[in-house]
Amino acid sequence: MLATENPNPQNEVVDRLDSAVSEVFEMMLERSCDPLDGDVAIIDGRIIARIQFTGAITGECLLYASQATAAITAEALLGSASEPCDPMVDDAIGELCNMIAGGWKSRLEHPQAGCLISVPAVTREGLVGLEGKFGTKFSRTYSFQGNVFGIMLAF
Repeated sequence: MLATENPNPQNEVVDRLDSAVSEVFEMMLERSCDPLDGDVAIIDGRIIARIQFTGAITGECLLYASQATAAITAEALLGSASEPCDPMVDDAIGELCNMIAGGWKSRLEHPQAGCLISVPAVTREGLVGLEGKFGTKFSRTYSFQGNVFGIMLAF
C-alpha cells in the first residue's frame, strides 16, 4: 500500500502522475499532454502496457490506448510512421509506460522511492486478468493533439 502523510493521498498520487506524463510528453515527444475530466472509454482494440512495482510499494502502472493512438504515439516517440500492428508500436507503448512509471516513482519520497519497477509487458488482449488484483486504484485519462489514452495506478 502507498503510505503518505498527505491528508488526501489521491490528490498526491494523481498530481505526481500528471507531472510525470507532462514531463515525458514534453521532453521525449515534444508535445503537450493534458489530463481530461472523467473517464473516456477506449474501445477500439486496446493495446496495454504494464509496469509492476515491487518492494516498498507493491502495485502496477497500466497504460492503455487504442491501436490508432498507439501508432501516433510511436510515430511521435520514434520519429517515423508505424502501422498499428507494427511490433515497434508495442515497443514504443511499453517504453512510454516505462518512462511515465519511472517519472512517477522518481517523485516519491523515501522509503517508497526505493521500490523497483519491472520491464514493460505489452498485450493487445485487453484488461482481462490485469484488473482486480489491487484494492486501491487511480485512473486518469489524457489527451495529446486529440489522441486519448489512459493510465491506471493500482496498489
